[in-house]
This record gives sequence, C-alpha cells and structure tokens, in this order.
Amino acid sequence: MPSLYSILFVSLVGSSSIAFLLIMLILHKGELCPGQKGRIQRQISTLVSFITLAGLSGFESQQDSWLVVLVFASALIGWGLSYRLNKLKHKRSLPLMTWWGMGAPLLVVAATLISLNGVILFSLLTSGAAISHWLIVKAKHRLSSFDKLLPLLGLISAMLSMMTVCIYLLLNQQLVDNVESIKQFVIMTTLLVSACLLWLVPQFRKTPPPAQLLLVVALLSFISNLSLQKLIA
Repeated sequence: MPSLYSILFVSLVGSSSIAFLLIMLILHKGELCPGQKGRIQRQISTLVSFITLAGLSGFESQQDSWLVVLVFASALIGWGLSYRLNKLKHKRSLPLMTWWGMGAPLLVVAATLISLNGVILFSLLTSGAAISHWLIVKAKHRLSSFDKLLPLLGLISAMLSMMTVCIYLLLNQQLVDNVESIKQFVIMTTLLVSACLLWLVPQFRKTPPPAQLLLVVALLSFISNLSLQKLIA
C-alpha cells in the first residue's frame, strides 16, 4: 500500500496538468475579451498552489529526485508568472507562451507517472476537468459552451474510468477476493458517481453552475482518484 504522500503526489501532478491543458485550450480557443483572459490567468495561481503541494508530497514520499525537481521548477516558474501577472494593470494578461514554461516540466512528470499505470488516466481526466471548470467559473467567464463541454468530458471520462477499473479487476482476480480492494472500489465509484450527478445538476436546471458546487465536484473526483490508487497499488 503506497503512502498518502505518494498517492497525493500522483493525483496532484496528474489533475493539475490536465486542468492546465484545459485552461490553456480555453484561453487559446475561447473568444475572450482582455478582461476575461486576465481573470482566467489569475486563477492559474490556484494550480500553482496544487503543484507546490505536489512537490512537497513528492519530497516527503521520496519520489525520484528528477521528478521532484521538475515539479518544484514548475511551481517556481508559476509563482514568478503569477507575480508578474499581478503587477500588470487591470484587464491585462501575459502571452500564452509564457505559461508553457510552467506547464512543460509539469507535463513531463505527469506523462511519466501515467505511463507507469495507465489505469488512472481517465480518473485524472475527470478530476482535472472538474478543477478547470471550477477555476473558470471563479473567474466569471462568459463561455457558456464550456459549461456544457466540461461536464460532458467529465461524465465520459468517469464512465471510462469505471469501465477500465472493472476490466483491471477482472484481469487481477486476487483483488476481487481482497476486502480492502473491494472497499476502495466502492468508495471510488460512489464518489465518482456522486461527483458526476452534482456536476449535471445545473444542466438539468438550465442555470449557470455555482463555483461552490464545482468545488465539491472537484474534491469528490480528486478523492476518488486517491481511492483508485489504493485499489491498484
């Protein structure tokens, strides 16, 4: 059974990297005014906090040194960019290319971790999508299309995650006979289904999603990934 710091390292790196990619996609493809771009970029500082926690978790769990160094490098660059952004006048933002300086080392680490166990990919995609949706809603965006696309992405990835885990269990029958593994599977699926149902509530009501609701969705999907890692350890 891996330590808490070890699974936090994987989940924080993976979820943050996917959230970063989605936010960059929104900034690149979305028809945003300068004010919206600035507000969304300022939310990236929250991701930088997650990346910093990931670095500390990696150090505490004694991950490979080069992985920890890259994560801390990403966090350091991110804090520097956030500082530069906060010094700009209202409604101004940094060029998108500058943020890739923060994202590149993080993505290298995430790709390395996911390649070691691809079962967690869809679970990380769900939590990353939830985090990115929470952040852009906090930024008071006006891209209603992403309020539909991100929950859809989260729902599809959650279904694929549960299907992947079921196949994994079928291929590893010894886990089915393990009480702790079944417990983690129940926790994972319960949290994931709950997150998806909450995520879809604004769709059914045809109302804008509140940031508080999306924060709960992000937390539930993130914790479900922790349970998944305990299951497949």
